[in-house]
Amino acid sequence: MLSRFGFHKRFVAFWAIFLAIAATGASAWARPPAAKVLPEKTVLMVSVANCPELAKRFLNTGLGRMSQDPQLSPLVKHLYGSLSELVASLRDRIGMSLPELLAIPQGEFTFAMVPVEDEGLAALVILDAGSELANARGLWLRLSETLDESGGVKTQENVAGVEVTIYEGLGPRQRKLLYFEKNASFVLATNMAVVQAVLEAWDGGSAKTLHAHPAFAAIQRRCQGDKDEGPQVTWYLDPLALIRAAGQGSAGVQILLALLPTLGLDGLQGIGGSLSFDVGLFDSMLQIYVLLENPRSGLFDVLAWGEGASDPEPWVPNDVIDYITFHWDFQRSYKAIEKVYDSVRGEGALANEIKRRFEEPLGFDPVSRILPLLEGRVTYFNSIERPVTPNSQALLLALKLKDAQAVRGLLDAIAAKFPSELVRQSVAGQDYYQLSAAARLRRPEAPSRPLPCFAVFNDYLILTTHQSLFERVVSTGSKPEESLASALDFKLVATRLARRSGSKKAAMLGFRRPDEGLRFVYEMLLSEQTRQQFRAQAERNPLFKALDAALEQHPLPPFETLQRYLAPGGSMLVDEETGLHYTNFTLRRK
Repeated sequence: MLSRFGFHKRFVAFWAIFLAIAATGASAWARPPAAKVLPEKTVLMVSVANCPELAKRFLNTGLGRMSQDPQLSPLVKHLYGSLSELVASLRDRIGMSLPELLAIPQGEFTFAMVPVEDEGLAALVILDAGSELANARGLWLRLSETLDESGGVKTQENVAGVEVTIYEGLGPRQRKLLYFEKNASFVLATNMAVVQAVLEAWDGGSAKTLHAHPAFAAIQRRCQGDKDEGPQVTWYLDPLALIRAAGQGSAGVQILLALLPTLGLDGLQGIGGSLSFDVGLFDSMLQIYVLLENPRSGLFDVLAWGEGASDPEPWVPNDVIDYITFHWDFQRSYKAIEKVYDSVRGEGALANEIKRRFEEPLGFDPVSRILPLLEGRVTYFNSIERPVTPNSQALLLALKLKDAQAVRGLLDAIAAKFPSELVRQSVAGQDYYQLSAAARLRRPEAPSRPLPCFAVFNDYLILTTHQSLFERVVSTGSKPEESLASALDFKLVATRLARRSGSKKAAMLGFRRPDEGLRFVYEMLLSEQTRQQFRAQAERNPLFKALDAALEQHPLPPFETLQRYLAPGGSMLVDEETGLHYTNFTLRRK
């Protein structure tokens, strides 16, 4: 008989296989979609509509086509071969190679969790095997042999005309595993009541299913694919119900649940979304919807989105990787935070905390002195400073000001309070403050990191991690033709964002260049410092060893070869009456 520890490792490994192969596995099997067989009270669902179709669509994306490029495919094949070798030991246990395992999913794959009274959460996996039915049965046979050796008690029961195999007493915690096959689909579950509910819905019974759940339906309506095509991946989460089920019998969880109304979090009705590849003009499309109760309260009232201009400021450099801008009512947001904080810690608690931590060291109240000076627009972007190092990513945050002169005076006052920490500098006639080298030396955890700086520039409070980025901002301010707003790729994405938002006003807009993000990784992989780290890690980590060997035998092609597959993308957040709708897309490069 296997030891309990040995069984546990094998049991977890087989579960991992059933979950992992879903990522690569059209479905003509006689079964309703997963949402129409899952119980209505399901709290978590991740579903791939068609595994082979998902793989095909991904290979049609920029990254997929890049992996098939003649100059890169030898490296990709080498890495895949190395992965196959790493999992080769599984072949002796399950009788299949990695490619055979990945070929098993031939239709829908779904993982779900369902609350069960007095038992917590039950797990459920549904896998359509189709033409790979024989291999799927072989996989289950080997898993069942492992379960038999573990000492688990095996029984069988007929449920709605389907033979269900039941293993009980598994592992130290005496777990249960149920299995059945129906219409070329394989189902694994950890609770009989869940199996019964699934089979009843499968045959068109009267059992209520997740598909009819109001929150699930509302989220899915808002996250459908484009061009009359459903998304390839959908997901749904009821976080509050999941916490309740997982925390049955836990005093700590019950205390947390009792606080939810005070925090306003009981208004969170569900979160879900979808993912699609190769759809029309888009390489990929990710949608997320947060369904909220109306009116909002507590922490959700902190979401004080505003409206205003979203065109990039004329001083934003053209070479940014990511750009995000939005409008925010800081005073309203602070009042909401204060209300929630004081309701938990007592009247005046937040004001006292701010006074202790900020007002006393600075010499003024930041809430009353700074918040009224903020106009509301917030902008964030990042870029890469060269030569490339692990600290090359430069970040910048900008806050639009109502009274730039007043804020400049506050910065001068702060600098006067900390003369050894902050140094006044100037570039092109523009003053700014920078963290001193002496201050950095007092932080031994980051001696090589760049020195952050801040300033008032063009009616914005600028905070950045790299002084060099601030210099480029100042330079771009006098050359608007070199700004992001003048870039053709930004204009293209902005047009697509406008079309998607339609008559709805976006609370947040974003732009990104995946090729520039890849360029950073590319240059890092080519750096001698990175290669030395790979070689050091390769001595004890087989993954790093495989990557180092692949790069040695198949050097990366010129970056231009990779860049031509990637197109820019955009994102937006729409604050609707019923919740928050986030969309993120990448355009398709022809």
